[in-house]
Amino acid sequence: MFTSNLKKSVQVSVLLGALVGSVAVHAQAAPVSDVAVAIEQTLTTQAQELLVSAKRELILSLQTQLAESIYDFNSQLSLSADNKTESAAAGEYSAK
Repeated sequence: MFTSNLKKSVQVSVLLGALVGSVAVHAQAAPVSDVAVAIEQTLTTQAQELLVSAKRELILSLQTQLAESIYDFNSQLSLSADNKTESAAAGEYSAK
């Protein structure tokens, strides 16, 4: 998912850069520095959005892993408690 977001961001940035460049060339009104500033702003915005998305995905992944670990731990505790109860019950029967 991270790579697809990165590809999408790069494609959008390139498209916007080409569009801005094309408009600037046809209009002959925008100097090259303005085009560079527009491209830089677009890339900065896309990078920020990508970082936010990556952070969100990382947090969700960590939450999922933590929830699975807690569930597994609780299951092991439950099985351990059941085994101890069964062992105690078996011990009582063998003592009688």
